[in-house]
Amino acid sequence: MSAEEKANMVRMRLLVERGSLQDQSEEWGELDFLALPSPGDRLSVRRGNEANYLTVLCVHHQPTAPGDGEEPTAYVVAKWTGAG
Repeated sequence: MSAEEKANMVRMRLLVERGSLQDQSEEWGELDFLALPSPGDRLSVRRGNEANYLTVLCVHHQPTAPGDGEEPTAYVVAKWTGAG
C-alpha cells in the first residue's frame, strides 16, 4: 500500500450488534478503512485468530462547527453475521 493510499484512509470506531437491536452494542475499537463504508457493505474483521463477518447497518457522523477546534468523527454500526 502506498503512502498516499494510507494517508487517504478513514479511521472510525466500530460498534457491533451481536444479538437483537435492543441488546448492548460491543465496542470493537478504532479501525482504518480504505473508504467510508455504506449500509449493506460487508466487512471481514480479524479478532484474535478468527475472521468475523459483519454487515454495515449505518454510519453515525458527528460533525463539528467550523473553527470550534473539535475534530469531526464518525463511527460504523455493523451486525455480526458469523465467524470462520
